[in-house]
Parts: sequence; structure tokens; C-alpha cells
Amino acid sequence: MITPIVYAIPFFLALIGIELLFAWRMGRKVYRTQDAVTSLSVGTMSQFVLTFGKVATIGIYALMVDKFGAFNFDTGNPLVWIGALVLYDFFYYWNHRAGHEVNLLWAAHVAHHNSEEYNLSTALRQSSTSFLYNWIFFYLPMALLGIPLKVFVVAGLIDLLYQFWVHTQLIPKMGWWDRVFVMPSNHRVHHGQNDYCIDRNYGGIWIVWDRLFGTYAEERDGEPVVYGTRKPLASWNPVWSNLQTYAGIAQRVLSTQGWNNKLMRVFAGPAWEPPGTPATPAFQAAAFVRYDTPASRWLRLYGVLAMSAGIAFIVHFLVVNTGLPAASRAAYAALMVVSLMCLGMVWSGKRWVLAVEIVRAALVFGAILAGVWFAPVTPLAQAAAGLALLATLALLMMAMMDSKTQAHSRSSPVNA
Repeated sequence: MITPIVYAIPFFLALIGIELLFAWRMGRKVYRTQDAVTSLSVGTMSQFVLTFGKVATIGIYALMVDKFGAFNFDTGNPLVWIGALVLYDFFYYWNHRAGHEVNLLWAAHVAHHNSEEYNLSTALRQSSTSFLYNWIFFYLPMALLGIPLKVFVVAGLIDLLYQFWVHTQLIPKMGWWDRVFVMPSNHRVHHGQNDYCIDRNYGGIWIVWDRLFGTYAEERDGEPVVYGTRKPLASWNPVWSNLQTYAGIAQRVLSTQGWNNKLMRVFAGPAWEPPGTPATPAFQAAAFVRYDTPASRWLRLYGVLAMSAGIAFIVHFLVVNTGLPAASRAAYAALMVVSLMCLGMVWSGKRWVLAVEIVRAALVFGAILAGVWFAPVTPLAQAAAGLALLATLALLMMAMMDSKTQAHSRSSPVNA
């Protein structure tokens, strides 16, 4: 069976296009090419990785419902579906809250937050490792209650799809809706670094959970939200986006004295420091600068082209992966993860990186042209691969010759 995400992808992309159009007409710049491409790369990579995790967790869920489910629910009763959605969102609140307030779980969730922009592409910036702990908050309690698998899956899909549209700066406050439902205004707060935004507004569909449990904060008119994380990612690499915080935890554990403090590094909040550590300077929203790198028009065009190819590959993978041998699925996913990582490195502008990318693109598209890809290759796919390869080579060669392509990064003001 084809995952519903395949059918949702065209709608996600269309809505991103609509947001771009409205932002242009309003004279607002809410997208940067490198950031948007990186967000889409992070999301695409997560789909390649999560395909393997979902197979195991869905199977475990079905087994637990069958063996340990406390109740038998009638799936023909609409109240069962409504109740499951409310229950799922309740557990989502606690899952999401734990993902911010426990450092190890924050490492698994942070990829969704380390963009310093806020737009619909940010919504697709999903973690590749959060499935490692989600089962504790979702699968285990709902399976033990006996919520049928298909009800659970549909509830989770609705909860996920709802959250896509709230990742926008273009929709203002909505009055009482903001106090009941998760809306763009209160979710902007959730993605902020400002002091009043930290650890706030965890709900998925209903913001009432935050109001009940004391984690609600309203967007402030006089203090614009500064997006991103207190420890900047400072990279366009989607793999590093997922691994940076894990690496930081490991480094701090090794450098911290005492087992109690070492454990606190892992399980306390992300901001925890051992007693006696000097206080960190207060966050100054006005002084914040976003990570940026120079990119010629050729690199920007290449990024859009390469990301379009990446989206085509993930759609193809999601359609054919269940019919592929396990080794082929793993090889396909690994190759695409490497490709997305290379795309992130391209933004450095280094000539050797661009040369490596030419070789990588030639190998990937050459395999399709030769008909030795991971599934039967149609003539249309071969023609598309040939055109993509020609465009790739042309754009990368132009980027290599462009004197503006630099090997250093710069920062830009947050209000630029």
C-alpha cells in the first residue's frame, strides 16, 4: 500500500508556492533559497529513514493491540474516531513537551527547529530520529487501550497534516481561535528563541492542553519572534541538522565531572549546566544575526533543481520500496541521504565540492539512463534523468566559473 504522504506532497508544494506568491504581493521576504532547500532536504531525508522505522513500529503496535489491548472498539462508531483523535493530540502534547524538556529527546526533535526562518517549508523539516522515542508516548499507551491500528494511523495523519498550515508568518492573530486551537500566531511562539517563547505551546491541534498545563504563551505584538535555536546550526547540511545536538551531548558528557552531572547532561533540560557554572548572557533579540552564505544565481538555480530531483526520488522510493529487497531499499535510502548531504555542502561554494557534486550527479542520473536503477526504469524517467543531468552539469559549471562563488560564509541582520 502506498503511504498517504505521497498524495500529500503535491499539496504541500502547491501551498508553498501560494505562500511565496502572497509574500511577494505583500512585499514580505519569508523565504531564503538555502534555508528552504535545506528544510526540504531535512524532510526528504526523514522520509527515506523513517520508512524503515515505521515498518517496525507499526508491526509492534498491531501486535500490542492484539495481545494486550484493554478494550475492543467499534470502528463503525464515529465517537471512536473522534475520541482517538483527541487522545492522540493529548499524547502528542506530552511527547512534544518531552522532546523540548529532556536533552536527549531534544536532540531527536531539534531538526524541526534549527531553521532560522518560519514558513511552510519549515513544517516539512522533520527529524529522522524522533521515531526512536515516539513509541513511548504514542504507541504504548494507545495500543494498551486497544485503539485499532487503522484508527491510530488516521488520527496520527490528521494531526500531522493539520500542523502543516500553521507554519506561516502571513496569517495574523485570529482572536479566540488562538486560545482554543493551534494557530499560526501561537505556533510562531513555539518556534521562537525569545525568552517568552522557550518551552511554550506544544499542542498539535488543540492549544487548550498548553492552557491546562501552564505552557501557553501569546505572541507579543511589541516583540517580534526570532526563529531558530539558541545554539545555531550554522550549516545547510541535513545530516548535521539531525546529529549536531547528539554530538554536543556526547562532547559535554565526556568533559563533565561526576556521574550525576553526566546523567544530567543527557536527561535534564537542554539549558542545564552543573552547579557553579557562570550564567550565560541574556538573549538579545535585536542583536541576533541569521546564518547565511553567499550563493550565486547559478547555485540557487542548482539548489532548486537538485531539490526537485530529490522530491521526485522520494516519491518514487515511497511508491516502490515495499517491493524492493531489504538490501536494495537500504542502498537506495543511503544513496539519497548522501546526495542530500552533498547538496547541503554545495552551498559552501567550494570548487572541490562542486566538482564532487558533478561526479555524484553523473553517477546517479547515469544509473537511471543505463536502466540499472533500483526499480524498472521507464523511457520517460530516462529522458527526465538525461535532461536533469545536462542541467546539473551546466549549472554547476557556471557556478564554478562564477567569480562571486566564495568559500566563506557571512551573517545577515535578522531584519534584513
